[in-house]
Amino acid sequence: MTVKQIEMFAYAKVNLALAITGLRPDGYHELESVMQSIGICDRIRISMREKGILCLCGEFSGPENLAYKAAQTFLNGLNSSQGVEIEIEKNIPVQAGLGGGSADAAATLQGLNLLWHKPYTDVQLKAMAAKLGADVAFCLEGGTQWATGVGEELRPLPPAPKLNLVLIKPQQGINTAQAYRTFDQIGNFAHLDYVAWQRALASGKTEEIIPLLYNSLEPASTKLLPEIARIKDGLSKQEGCKGALMAGSGSTVFGIFETQEQAQRIGKIWREKGYGVWVTQTMERGNVYGKETGTGKT
Repeated sequence: MTVKQIEMFAYAKVNLALAITGLRPDGYHELESVMQSIGICDRIRISMREKGILCLCGEFSGPENLAYKAAQTFLNGLNSSQGVEIEIEKNIPVQAGLGGGSADAAATLQGLNLLWHKPYTDVQLKAMAAKLGADVAFCLEGGTQWATGVGEELRPLPPAPKLNLVLIKPQQGINTAQAYRTFDQIGNFAHLDYVAWQRALASGKTEEIIPLLYNSLEPASTKLLPEIARIKDGLSKQEGCKGALMAGSGSTVFGIFETQEQAQRIGKIWREKGYGVWVTQTMERGNVYGKETGTGKT
């Protein structure tokens, strides 16, 4: 059976901790981060077509979509004239700090590699991912990872315990580049404690993780959108909330809750206030593939 189509599930991420450690000569920021896959995902259907790349994703369709660029990079490396169609069903909110575009790009690379019977090694895929964007490399790996460099250098950490999350997003998003520009004006460089994070995660205890939650970009994004601080403060005061933090560059804030039941109840309260709300859990892995369909004979 020749596989002609594949369906991928591209999972979002949160940064359990994010520290901006310095500024490189090329203008990119060095960072240290504890990155974590969560259970919100986009669904991506990838199929072969005669020629050209078609990327369908509502208002985010076309060549500016990172999944389109991933397909372009993949095919250029093979010097292939084969075309591909990518259809993305968005569930991960945009400009939310959850890595949705990066997850889609990573899932596209993985899906294409499966459709083409793995012409690239894992190392080659990782190199492609790193060129597409810092978070793409993480989304290719998933799970719980220690990220350095601009986010592309990854080291596995002990899997996080199952954390019950409530994610709250205001209507307005945050542009990542603008958040970093604001950080350059008001932020301070910092470092995370790798050993402390390793120990906390290995303990499997949520209470060991909570004191280590940190985000260097929070003051900058809060300056751009003060509502972030109000959401974080309100979420922190809810019954069962162990801790809250802005996700990535924002504008989403996530709270960690003792039980799923508490998370569902609090999520309903914030949904009734008119916010975007997602109730989910952490995951031990990142992108996974689903259905493969085929026609014809090999």
